[in-house]
Amino acid sequence: MRKTLLILLFLGIAFVSDAKDKKEKTFLVIFDKEELRLHSTSSTKIELNFLDNFQTKSYAGNSDAALLITVPFEEWDACDIGKALVIVGNDRLVKLEEVAFRIIDLKQTDNTYAQLLSKSTEEAKNSKKKVATVKLTL
Repeated sequence: MRKTLLILLFLGIAFVSDAKDKKEKTFLVIFDKEELRLHSTSSTKIELNFLDNFQTKSYAGNSDAALLITVPFEEWDACDIGKALVIVGNDRLVKLEEVAFRIIDLKQTDNTYAQLLSKSTEEAKNSKKKVATVKLTL
């Protein structure tokens, strides 16, 4: 009995620690309204293609439609998500990249943004600007 409790406790701790190390990637897919109209579909209909397998969030409104897709693995890039087949109007299958205006890997843009910030702080430290002071007397 003691051994089974210890084994269950160990397995529980292993599963909890494994859950924290999830590697996931988020893609932002931006659609052009004219392109969606041409294919007689919407971002919500395209979201239904990914809803069973991935975590998604669709945005539509006055601006261009957008779709956030979170995949549970880091190996995919924007080309891989673009090759995914989606069902558009009249039950036609097309690649996502044919319908999407732009597919952006948000993790890659985070890394680029962090690099740009680090470069600007390094440049600010290295270049000490001399400030001229002027004394005014009356």
